[in-house]
Amino acid sequence: MSRQLVTLADEFLAGQPYSILDREPSDWAGDAHDYYSVGNYSWPNPETADGLPYIRVDGRRNPDAWSDRYDKRRFRQTAAAVNTLVQAHLRTGEARYADAAEARLERWFLDPATAMRPNFAHAAALPGQHDGAAIGQIEATLLTDLLDHVDLLVKAGRFTERLPLLQDWFAELTHWMRSSELGRQEERMTNNHGVWWDAQVLRYLQFVDDRAALTKILDRFDIRLRHIARGGALPRELARPDSLLYTIYCLRAFAVCCRVAAAAGRDLWNAPAEPGFGSLRDAFHFWAGHADDDRRWIWPRQPSDLDRTALWLADEAAAVYQTPSLTAFAETLRRQDLPAPEIPSTAALEHLPTFKE
Repeated sequence: MSRQLVTLADEFLAGQPYSILDREPSDWAGDAHDYYSVGNYSWPNPETADGLPYIRVDGRRNPDAWSDRYDKRRFRQTAAAVNTLVQAHLRTGEARYADAAEARLERWFLDPATAMRPNFAHAAALPGQHDGAAIGQIEATLLTDLLDHVDLLVKAGRFTERLPLLQDWFAELTHWMRSSELGRQEERMTNNHGVWWDAQVLRYLQFVDDRAALTKILDRFDIRLRHIARGGALPRELARPDSLLYTIYCLRAFAVCCRVAAAAGRDLWNAPAEPGFGSLRDAFHFWAGHADDDRRWIWPRQPSDLDRTALWLADEAAAVYQTPSLTAFAETLRRQDLPAPEIPSTAALEHLPTFKE
């Protein structure tokens, strides 16, 4: 694992940092510094000559959404590079990895000449219908892990002078998510999007140290627990064509919320269920009780594209709840030798030896 990590970090070292301005020309006429993408499930209309208006086909991924006409691929690659390079720095102690991580943060977020503006107003566009939707904010979820790596970089004595500028960027993004119409629409979502809105905003508020706003969101977290049915199912996720993937995705968002809450002295992992609903504990046990055998997962699913983040999530839940079923489930996932995630997560650090002077 550590050798693979350093090999990947060296590959990132050989490349140049991306910028929001590296987008290839397209028909979109928006500001060059605004993030622009079409959704993964957005497709040209087969009934029109020009493909407009685009249509959405849930569960069917359009590879063109990852082309350089849009910003999704370069955005994800920037986050992957930062996370990998920080982990390589912690693994080896070599300054060149930290230097390269800082250069990527500078180019994507901080340099006025190249930086992305802090909003996702033009994400998940459907050309011919709209040039951005509330659901596009889900593309920013990877920033929660990126901030964990920024924190690790700062703890290692790096990036300290530029940190306030990145905090300003995330303060502006958080303000947009909490005040814009698209942001408020996403906040009201009753599936994984709503939980991820909380997870993102809570993590960003933690990063900028806005404790009053963070507490306000934690105080109404019972709203999110109503996503969980009695017994632990997540009905809105089970209705998706790739129900297992989205169940895990939603549980990952809950876990981010729980970590932020724990740092603030609150225990959301064990929050009691609302009347008529299930608890988060129920939700993790529902996942473990049905996903340990393909025959038990009776809801729609597509060929698995899961990675080790599922294992690390199961490990985290097993450590929190200390139940035999979750421990056994984590071991079942471990035996599957799941591939490494596209974007290394903070949880990966627990499985890597760390450099010590």
